[in-house]
Amino acid sequence: MNEDVKIYDFTNKGQIDFAKYLINLEEPLQELKPIYAIDGIPVFTRGNLSVISGKAKSRKSFLISLLAARMIDDDMSCRVLLFDTEQQRILVAKTAKRIHRLLEWEEEKNNAHLKVFAMREASTQERVDFIFSAVEKLKPDFVFIDGCRDLAMDFNSIAESSELVGKIMKYSSVYNCHICLVLHENKSAETLRGHLGTELVNKAETVLQVAANENISTVSGRYTRNLPFNDFHFHINDSGLPELCEFVEKPKSNDKLKSLFNELLPVTSCLSYSVLRTKVIEKTGKSEPTAGRYIKEATNAGIIIKNNANNYYSFENNNSNRDENNLPF
Repeated sequence: MNEDVKIYDFTNKGQIDFAKYLINLEEPLQELKPIYAIDGIPVFTRGNLSVISGKAKSRKSFLISLLAARMIDDDMSCRVLLFDTEQQRILVAKTAKRIHRLLEWEEEKNNAHLKVFAMREASTQERVDFIFSAVEKLKPDFVFIDGCRDLAMDFNSIAESSELVGKIMKYSSVYNCHICLVLHENKSAETLRGHLGTELVNKAETVLQVAANENISTVSGRYTRNLPFNDFHFHINDSGLPELCEFVEKPKSNDKLKSLFNELLPVTSCLSYSVLRTKVIEKTGKSEPTAGRYIKEATNAGIIIKNNANNYYSFENNNSNRDENNLPF
């Protein structure tokens, strides 16, 4: 270590060890060790945290089962902890048995590589104390916390959220494990709930988004500090187990979009983007981003046309009542 780095006392509250946080370029760099990768791209590495996000019923818990089984199957020395703060004990037990079945373990026999905890009945502070004590004592390689919102009294509190996320970061680093947290998205948008969600996204190595489309769930890398990876899909097979699958998208019906914009843009009517977006919001009650998405989808589908003046008109209305002298060009 550089001899110029010494311990000084500038605060009269005790000595400051500057060497504790100093980057020493004379020491060999330790590469981040991936615990799980997709197509060779690291998704979960030691000393980091990640987030699984999605709407209610998007099968986030099934994704946890699938990921836990695959990372243990890839490395039989891997030790996984799973804390569920939301479900009843019997349902958490079914999750544990599901992972055993995926790994072809005996369902009625515990395995040292997987420990699952049902924490619905614990208080917020009891959950926090128990989870971090378990990480400290059991020294896992990977930790799932299904229901991160239940570790905070107020997930909109800046101070509480920052303190909680800071502690998660510290424990993942000190105990050289990866901590993955599950958090619901807001009902009206694809944002994570509260300031806690914002703080987690800012600090996460990877944010996985799960979206359900009928019987298939799609997992996307919404944010990642490493290279992006391709979406993957899974469904629940006849045995009740999550299974990777291909996804063939059904042709999307544009009937609702046609009906909406034909009503908002009658014959010869021509509206600017901002006015049209306002009308969509008033008509549907949707948010501004959703209204903008409707306009984009309708434009891409040829339902509405943007003219050279950047105004919009209905293709169908103006072509079914075609009058060359009244077209809004």
